[in-house]
Amino acid sequence: MTIVTFNEIIRQKKLSLEKTREKIPLNVVKKMAEEAKAGPELLKVLEHNQDLNDLSVIAEYKPVSPSRGLLSSFKVEDVVETYQKAGVAAISVLTEEKFFKSSLENFNAARSVSLTPLIRKDFIMDDYQIYEARCAGASSLLLMVALYPDLERGIGLCHDLGMEPLVECANQEEVKLALESGAIIIGINNRSFRDFSIDLNRTFKLAQHVPEDLILVSESGVNGSRDLQLLADFGADGVLVGSSIMTSSSIPDLQRSIKCLVESSKGVRRGR
Repeated sequence: MTIVTFNEIIRQKKLSLEKTREKIPLNVVKKMAEEAKAGPELLKVLEHNQDLNDLSVIAEYKPVSPSRGLLSSFKVEDVVETYQKAGVAAISVLTEEKFFKSSLENFNAARSVSLTPLIRKDFIMDDYQIYEARCAGASSLLLMVALYPDLERGIGLCHDLGMEPLVECANQEEVKLALESGAIIIGINNRSFRDFSIDLNRTFKLAQHVPEDLILVSESGVNGSRDLQLLADFGADGVLVGSSIMTSSSIPDLQRSIKCLVESSKGVRRGR
């Protein structure tokens, strides 16, 4: 299997966004966003778990990985209902179409069955996509520091629309910019976009630069309860889990996997 590059993903995403904007102009999306119903508040859930000394588990619907190929053919509704029954703090839903084989339609389907905060995960690079997320009832969305052109503006727009973004950082400089731009939920991606390798020590290296009163979410690479404790020791308040559970052989298997992680997340002492 040929592994696609990050630059190719971004190039294709820009082309896709241009076509979408031609079909539905920005002013129409803005009006739809104003009329859309807000989702549950993600920040409240994460802060509540922090107060209980529980590690927040954010589970992801991710049918395909560019580095691993097909992960699952499960219906998004079945996955979301399984996650919700297990008691996850929030659910991340991929909406990128070409390389991850998901969509905003999948996000809308997830919203129809979920009372849990939903995070739109995509390659967000324009205000238009933030309005799209609001239209879909997102509680949050992923903002990558390296990708969004005016991070402070993007975070401010999310706040204006009643969403708290998960702001993803890859190095100390990006953490600094995220903090200066008003980020409250900081994400550290343990996956390298250069070669898609995983290194949990990315969280360890950057956690010390995130103030204790903010929320730190470690993303990617969680393969069991040992990783939960390790990342908590590093200072994480939450983890985002995707590929490792989406490869479950059946919905009951998925349920066992996510339930085990949620149960292991209770009362985990954090290192930060």
